[in-house]
Amino acid sequence: MKELSLPHVAPVRFAQDILFKKETTARVSLGFDEIPTLGMMIEGAAQSSAAFGDGTKKGGFLVSLKNIKLLKKPTKTALEVSLINEHNLQAMSYFSFVVYEGLEVLVSGNFVIVKN
Repeated sequence: MKELSLPHVAPVRFAQDILFKKETTARVSLGFDEIPTLGMMIEGAAQSSAAFGDGTKKGGFLVSLKNIKLLKKPTKTALEVSLINEHNLQAMSYFSFVVYEGLEVLVSGNFVIVKN
């Protein structure tokens, strides 16, 4: 496991550790102080996209959401997110993601991050 390098601090730092990473896929642990809302889980997924960075750039902006589906409400504060880096175009990256509580899928969707 490797801790993510993020500019976020508690209580809005949700992405914790890189559990698994390959060239275009990653799995990251998420931690919350309370049962997370849909928005918190999306933010955690967006923060997790830092797993694909080289550690030199610490900033980015969530600029687009698409196909967001809340399939089940969480019951725990420790979750995981699986990410696929679908496309990169200059400073923009398009991701698909799935948030899990154990083996159960809670949220799925896509987002775009612009790195600064």
